[in-house]
Amino acid sequence: WHIWMDIISKFRLVEKRWSTNFEKYVFILANKSDYFDKVCKTFFPDLRYLVMPKNETWRFQHLIVPSMSNYNDGILTPHMPLWIKHLSNLVKEKGTKPHRKIIITRENASNRNIKNKEQMLMALKGWETIDLETLNIKEQVQLFAEATHIVSPHGAGLTNLLWCEPGTKVIELTHEAFFGKKVYPVLSHHLKLEHSVLLCDTVKIAGKKPKNKKLKDMVDLKIDITKLIEMLD
Repeated sequence: WHIWMDIISKFRLVEKRWSTNFEKYVFILANKSDYFDKVCKTFFPDLRYLVMPKNETWRFQHLIVPSMSNYNDGILTPHMPLWIKHLSNLVKEKGTKPHRKIIITRENASNRNIKNKEQMLMALKGWETIDLETLNIKEQVQLFAEATHIVSPHGAGLTNLLWCEPGTKVIELTHEAFFGKKVYPVLSHHLKLEHSVLLCDTVKIAGKKPKNKKLKDMVDLKIDITKLIEMLD
């Protein structure tokens, strides 16, 4: 989410302000990001960028600092998701049309796994289960461009909603502590997707909390299957 909305979105701000190709500039990053490297290899192979080493001070003759297009983690500049979405045309197959119903799993995640997954899969016969970590960026773009329905726990993988066609039905699974998160519903609104949020029961996760996780989010999810089916009808 933050790579696309806090960094790549600024390419568009530069492009719009000066009516020029953003790839003519050299971009400076504060931190190295393996994911950003993968995105650039996929979408912007000619982009020039540098990572500023820690504890160094650089002097620039000319520096452009674009404003934020992702305010308060979810309030987006409305035109931005549409501009990012058009990048999918660089990598997806020609003639791609939505035809797949997919369930995003979090097999290797430390939280927000679906505890009654088997029961859910029995209820959603014919749906595909997908582990996004097994797919490269191009494959993820293709997958979401082909989706008619998506069921997924709240998580970074839902940034791929950027590639969905208008009208795609999205059910985001979350829990009470995160119910107010507006990130993906707002993204879906700008892309004209049918986005609903299903509040799930939680099961606390035993063990030590990872440093990058919030204590209130150290839970797995238990879905009300009947309610899920009603939302999909």
